Amino acid sequence: MNEILKTIIKNLRQARFTYFLFFYCLLIFIVIQYFKNKTSVSDEILTYSGAPVAIDIYTFQYWGIITNSFVHYEIGNFVLNAVGILLLGSYVERRIGIYKFFLFGLVASAISSAIQLTFSDDAGIGLSGVNYALFGFSFTKSFIDTRFRIVTKNIALFVMLLFIPIFEYMNLNGNWNVATISLFSGFVVGILFAFLDTTKKKVAKFSLIFLLFFSFTSLLYAPWSAQWNCAKGISWHEKGETEKAKEYYLNAIACNQSSLCGNDNLKIIKVDELSAKAFTAHNRGDYLKARYFYEEILKINPENSWAVNNLKRLP
Repeated sequence: MNEILKTIIKNLRQARFTYFLFFYCLLIFIVIQYFKNKTSVSDEILTYSGAPVAIDIYTFQYWGIITNSFVHYEIGNFVLNAVGILLLGSYVERRIGIYKFFLFGLVASAISSAIQLTFSDDAGIGLSGVNYALFGFSFTKSFIDTRFRIVTKNIALFVMLLFIPIFEYMNLNGNWNVATISLFSGFVVGILFAFLDTTKKKVAKFSLIFLLFFSFTSLLYAPWSAQWNCAKGISWHEKGETEKAKEYYLNAIACNQSSLCGNDNLKIIKVDELSAKAFTAHNRGDYLKARYFYEEILKINPENSWAVNNLKRLP
């Protein structure tokens, strides 16, 4: 019994960062469950928990591509990722040490979240990308390092990769929201890390540097992303540069026709323009034009009280 206890304590010490991650994720999960509504979790709660929305990440909350890995609010997602990090994380950390493990997790989280964000307009949440990186690392290491042995590793590889198209199918047809791009990119990062101390070290290092460069560059410049364009549009909008803002909002709609941010903010600009014209026409006594502008405003926003009240004042 003493030997078993000593072994458990030894394993805990050798994988202490993994267990810290688990308990930190558990704490955030509990906090979110306490503050969330009965049916949904607000963006505000997720932001405070460490998972800002895409537009906020693009407007300098870059830390979100790392801290979002700790955030879970659905029980199924949390359980799967918790089991994954406890099994894979402790397995890897005991073999490479806490410092390399920390660096590995940091890079895997940043790259997988940034690539997910730039190609889907959503950085995702949870440890799925990191867990896939851990699996990719362990699987690759099993061929080149005797410390890493995976029973039926080919079956494990098949199952892990099979999940990605299944999840993507459910995203499209079952209203799921699994960050499949994050899973695949995390898996690739894990493979590259596994080759860092082999004869393929230079290729792996160059590939990781390229992925890091692309990931962080895409936070600053991603014209193919609707959310990036919206973030730029909002920035110009707040400065009063409405023409530049309109350009980015239109780009956002070109990237994604159903972009709520692009469409809604264009409506706001249109209402402001019509309001200025209505105000001028009304004050000049050109009531026909004023009525036209008020009615155009109400077509866009039927609840615009300013237009409603001024229509009543017209002779």
